[in-house]
Amino acid sequence: MTLDNVRKLYERIGTDKGLRDRLYKAEGQAARDAVLREEGLFFTDAEFDEMDGVLHVKCQTHEEAEQFFEFRNWWNFLRRT
Repeated sequence: MTLDNVRKLYERIGTDKGLRDRLYKAEGQAARDAVLREEGLFFTDAEFDEMDGVLHVKCQTHEEAEQFFEFRNWWNFLRRT
């Protein structure tokens, strides 16, 4: 399910420097989508937006919420470049 791929990316991005670097270096949406597909993590912008609230609600502490907001802001920056 591609909605779950948003959660999987969130869980991996903090520890998988290679994936993070590949997403940073990807030029444009098509290249980022290709990286996500290669990793089995593809999702659409609409799916990301849908999962935003779901992942936020699952945060149990202020620190977890801050970490989630950092991830969300990072992804929003990437998808607008």
